[in-house]
Amino acid sequence: MLRFVLAAAVFSLSALALPAAGVSPAIAEDTIFRCGAESVSIGDSRYTVQKICGKPARSESVGQTSKEKKQKQPKGSTSKTYSGKVQKCYYDRGYGDFVYVLTFEKDVLKKIEKSSRGR
Repeated sequence: MLRFVLAAAVFSLSALALPAAGVSPAIAEDTIFRCGAESVSIGDSRYTVQKICGKPARSESVGQTSKEKKQKQPKGSTSKTYSGKVQKCYYDRGYGDFVYVLTFEKDVLKKIEKSSRGR
């Protein structure tokens, strides 16, 4: 019983000391997005996400991503550049829940973010 009381006291003090010292626990980025009984995760294709979750409430193209090939090229040839579309899809989970922003690069899910509350 005494160990439990001491552990609770230490936890309470550390919870008070961290914010006062300007240190906050790290917030992890979401890696899984639940759609009903199923879920999608980072690395899934846009086709798979739409098959499981349905069409997003809104989507927008936010630019292009490019990655230059880092190999030596023969004299006279140009280096190849791979580019792909970056698209953000917004899934509004309804009143009281968050709007989730899923970012796709080259039709592959790269990032899951929580935005504002839904309507």
